[in-house]
Amino acid sequence: MPYKRAMRLQLFYGAVLLTHCANAQERFGLAHSNYGPTDAVYLNPARTAGQWPYADIRILGADVHAWNSLVAWSDRDRALVGEVRNGISGRSTGNVVRRGNSLSDGHKAVVQANVLGPAVSLALGRGTLGVGLRSRVHVSGSGISKEMANYVFEGLNYAPQMGQRYHDRGVRMIGAAWTEVGVSYAHILKAEGFDLFSAGATVHYNMGHAAGALQFTDLDYTVVDTARLEVHAATAKYGYATPAMNAGSGWGADLGAVYERTMDEADGYRPHKGASGCTPMRYRYRIGISLLDLGGIRFRNANAGTISTGSLSIADHQHMNVEGLEGVDSLLASSTNWSRKNSFKVGAPTALSIQYDQRLANNTYIGFAATQQLAGQNTMRLRRNNSMAITPRFETRYFEAALPIVVHEYDIAHPSIGFMLRLNGLVVGSDHIMPFISKGDVYALDLYVRVRWMLFRSPACRGKRTNRKHRSGSKEMIPCSFPGGG
Repeated sequence: MPYKRAMRLQLFYGAVLLTHCANAQERFGLAHSNYGPTDAVYLNPARTAGQWPYADIRILGADVHAWNSLVAWSDRDRALVGEVRNGISGRSTGNVVRRGNSLSDGHKAVVQANVLGPAVSLALGRGTLGVGLRSRVHVSGSGISKEMANYVFEGLNYAPQMGQRYHDRGVRMIGAAWTEVGVSYAHILKAEGFDLFSAGATVHYNMGHAAGALQFTDLDYTVVDTARLEVHAATAKYGYATPAMNAGSGWGADLGAVYERTMDEADGYRPHKGASGCTPMRYRYRIGISLLDLGGIRFRNANAGTISTGSLSIADHQHMNVEGLEGVDSLLASSTNWSRKNSFKVGAPTALSIQYDQRLANNTYIGFAATQQLAGQNTMRLRRNNSMAITPRFETRYFEAALPIVVHEYDIAHPSIGFMLRLNGLVVGSDHIMPFISKGDVYALDLYVRVRWMLFRSPACRGKRTNRKHRSGSKEMIPCSFPGGG
């Protein structure tokens, strides 16, 4: 196997193994489900208001998501799992090839991995209280021009670009690992006629474990030949925090609102509190909007700062030996300005999301969701993929199936097809299932699993209905007419 191909395959396997050891991007197969409030809260915290289960208890879960616009694994003889297994022992097939990039603002990549701990979402009438724990790893790269991508893929000895001067802006490579404890609350603000309005918020405390960031506001350079690299000008920010249990801390928040056009009149509706509240309020359609992952994490005892340099000549870019700050000092001896700090902040992957869910027939729905990342190109903020999905699904209390069709970065020529299956509280899904079952090109991975326990009956909805009639708009608690009604 040629050396360059072997190195590319090793890098690809490393990314695959990293992601499998640990977030699906948005889990679109679960995003609209009426039987998953502990997941719905991540896309819109208002969704838990009026939740259909009385209580949703997550025992554990795991997510993985990886996507890039630069490379793909092609010409495989086996599906992905078999190839990775054989690749570890050096018997892989296929080649790592360049992807055709139709993105106007450079190449991008995102790798996410989440381990989800215990969580609970409990209906308290018109209000719903939730608490949850999850650990997250998020790595993103963006602003990589076509020419820089050639150097990444081919190495700095890429002959067609030697002697050419290039000027890049907004290049970012940022990664962080942290654990967050979130507390959420959602409330039905108005229930009149056929209208339900809800709002919700999640506040989470973030404990940072590690981070690394490099952001070039400006990079003007020329690879002169096989040895010499000329940096004409560069302005950059950087930061690195050594892995530790409490390397940093910060706060974050999610905000959301939801409108539902109900099937029946919603006057006086109090979920799980008796009378009509024992039966979930069905809707014709639902519209939601949310702001996700506001805030960030400040890492302490870190190496960080800003660099602004004029002309810098590197005599042999193939054999640079830079170790620690002393090595960087030597390399950047001609730096015109270097400001150092012992802390830096990494912003969470902030995004704006909209959701729409339409009832087609009993237990059958089709949903649409879109997420637009809000990280500026010159910030030290993690970047989320821009994504949108259309998701038909069939759901009951104990069974649910969904088929999301997902587009990343508005690249409609390369949609992903997913699948989600729920059997009571056990969930297995992917927003990009084809690599696991086909031999097609692999440029993205996505998988999530959940183990949950749902309670459908509240204490007020157990037993038999009395002979009293419920007055329209009344808030009195009257049990349902049969055990387990709802």
